[in-house]
Amino acid sequence: VKVDDFSLFFKYVIILATGLVILSSTTYAKRFDKHQGEYYSLILLSATGMMLLASAIELITIYIALELTALPTAALAAFIREKKSAESGMKFLILSAVSSAVLLYGMVLIYGFTGTTYLSEIGTVIANHLSTSEQITDNGILLFSVILITAGFGFKISAVPFQMWAPDVYEGAPTPITGFLSVASKAVGFAIILRILYTVFENEALSSDWAGMMAVLSAISMSVGNLIAIKQNNIKRMLAYSTIAQAGYIMVGLAAMAGNTTLNTSGPVGILVYLAGYTFTNLAAFAVITAVSEDSGDDSVDSFAGLIKKS
Repeated sequence: VKVDDFSLFFKYVIILATGLVILSSTTYAKRFDKHQGEYYSLILLSATGMMLLASAIELITIYIALELTALPTAALAAFIREKKSAESGMKFLILSAVSSAVLLYGMVLIYGFTGTTYLSEIGTVIANHLSTSEQITDNGILLFSVILITAGFGFKISAVPFQMWAPDVYEGAPTPITGFLSVASKAVGFAIILRILYTVFENEALSSDWAGMMAVLSAISMSVGNLIAIKQNNIKRMLAYSTIAQAGYIMVGLAAMAGNTTLNTSGPVGILVYLAGYTFTNLAAFAVITAVSEDSGDDSVDSFAGLIKKS
């Protein structure tokens, strides 16, 4: 675990998101009767895992922090005693388990190749092993491990083509938890991706391998997220597809980090600034949805008609 300015930034984002979610839940949580304590405890437990993940610099710690983040979130997604909420929690739990297994397999391959679980040492071993003319694509084990790790983290940030869980889970989960998922979970996902890219793939020859992949995933995520969001009638489902597109926007910064250029430093700075603004705007949107749905009992886009007159 490493506490530096980078990890502190994401911890502040997580603390801010957690505090705003708890504040927006004060009225909403009354429906849980005797289980309000468990509701808030699960939020804090998940936030603890996120803060640990932001500081993790070792593969085993990363995996433990991911599970500490995901398991309470799955319980929160199913916290409403309704069929849709139970389906939401179960789908999130199953797909989270699959993505964690894929990610763990990729980590095992990396450990088998390098003999260490520390990110800095992994980067050194890989850089020393590959010649200046050789790329990761020329090494089968490294290529497969990078693909598996990318798929595992792709689920965490709901990037295409790993976004299939987001719309159903966002729609069925309690509205404050949907906001928590869309902001804190995504922010910490990008935190560990940035940590890995800067620590393991800091070599210019290595960074060119993942930059192209990030650019493609970014373009697809932006296109798919925005196009499908247009035809949604449920506001939470629409914002779920919006967050998929937002992941694509953020991944532009990841793709820009390749090579020894000014973009190499501008990319991460852009990601941090974007995430700070995204935290406020998205949580504000879900706070409004929580208030409107409490009043109307409906999450459809039509329930927001005439909102200026109702206010």
